[in-house]
Amino acid sequence: MSVRYLFLTFAAAALLATTGATASETDRLLDLLIEKQVLSPMEAEAIRSEAAMEEEAAPEKPGDAPTGYEPTAPMQVDEGATIFVRRFGVQTADASERFRMRGRVMLDFAVQDFSDELVDVAREDPLPDYGLIVRRLRLGALGVMREKFEWQIELDFAEEAVEVENTYMGYLFDHGGILKAGVMKEPFGFEYDISSRYITFIERSSTVNAYGVGKEPGIMYQALQPTYHVSVGMFGNGLEFDRDVEEGYSFAGRASFAPYLNGTDFVHLGAAVNYRKNALNTADNFYEGVRLRAREGTRAIDARLVGRDDLQGVEDFSRYGLEFAAGFGSWWFQSEYMKVDLNLDPTLVDPDEDFDVDADSITQDGYYFYVGYYLTGEHKPYRPFGGDYGQLRPNRNFNPSQGSWGAFEVALGYSVADSLEHTEVGRGQKQERTVLGLNWYLTPEVMFKFNAIYLEGERDDITGDGWVYGMRGQYFF
Repeated sequence: MSVRYLFLTFAAAALLATTGATASETDRLLDLLIEKQVLSPMEAEAIRSEAAMEEEAAPEKPGDAPTGYEPTAPMQVDEGATIFVRRFGVQTADASERFRMRGRVMLDFAVQDFSDELVDVAREDPLPDYGLIVRRLRLGALGVMREKFEWQIELDFAEEAVEVENTYMGYLFDHGGILKAGVMKEPFGFEYDISSRYITFIERSSTVNAYGVGKEPGIMYQALQPTYHVSVGMFGNGLEFDRDVEEGYSFAGRASFAPYLNGTDFVHLGAAVNYRKNALNTADNFYEGVRLRAREGTRAIDARLVGRDDLQGVEDFSRYGLEFAAGFGSWWFQSEYMKVDLNLDPTLVDPDEDFDVDADSITQDGYYFYVGYYLTGEHKPYRPFGGDYGQLRPNRNFNPSQGSWGAFEVALGYSVADSLEHTEVGRGQKQERTVLGLNWYLTPEVMFKFNAIYLEGERDDITGDGWVYGMRGQYFF
């Protein structure tokens, strides 16, 4: 396996460096190798990463880098290791042991123009007129040891708090599957499974924000195959331990497949289900509040237009999701429907909350539609083995001296989160969000997002609308 891996890594790098092939041509080559079962999807993704390192490390033409400037090329150390300086990676010669640092920084700025009625819907008066925040500040590492064990550790330092993100150990099976244990995303939803580095708009849709899942400790198996993806797992309920709380748990599953793949064109179909037993406070005999919340499209303003108040008396609840996506040339489409059914016990409500639950069940749901187009000829980097999108690589990186300005993408999105059914009359909310976005990819790692967001909100016979104008600058490695 290691000889094949090194040979194909060199071949992919040579294809980029010596023939002038674009990243999309290399993607097509690797996709063909996956289809012929020469490579597993995980090996192909590693080769893409290594080939990109080789491409970016070499000067584009003689004289681009000062003579003797060693960090522009891979550096050989001893006879058994290779260090990639730019991406802080180290691997043994046979690639059986690999280690790489990773991180991301996202800086958001937003300005709002809400009507008085929309502020009433949010029940957060006054709201700031503008905001500037570090949305994400993550640092971590990931690697493979003894060829078969994959690991990852990642922490987020944004908002003056330290939170554990993806942190797990996994075993890689020869048949193209991985068994993970640790803290990770519960499998539920297409847009949620896409890394925040690669989502289209500044934030995910109001539907996914409100009814999606989170990162929890647990165990999960993933089948990563050339045309389909399956994830199943069991998860706990947070990292904090409280002896007075009987922790909740969930069973989750997601499956997707690509019935049509032709070059970079694709059609994606998927479905997911998630059952969660809620945590019970045994000391005071009440179920913990359940938070199903969506903001206005940027955390820089932070108006809670759905889920301003947590749901009380929730015994358990089930989520259901349906997914569709497609890409043809530079055009792409994406849509999901999500529904949450909650079973209530009116006798087990937090006594500190002024709630009078008078129902035994409620339902909340929503959906979204996206459409987008790459003005510079790229395509959506769909990954059928993961049921998600990967990293976009511009056809030409930002380099004004050579007349290259990177890649540009325009997108339009509409999403709905209908949470008018609530455990307390008058506290339910509904949000409709329309977003026009422009994304500028300077390189695969550096980009800017510009969003114009029109909002319509509803609560207890109050309706209002308003605008938010947001921008994000992000860098990751």
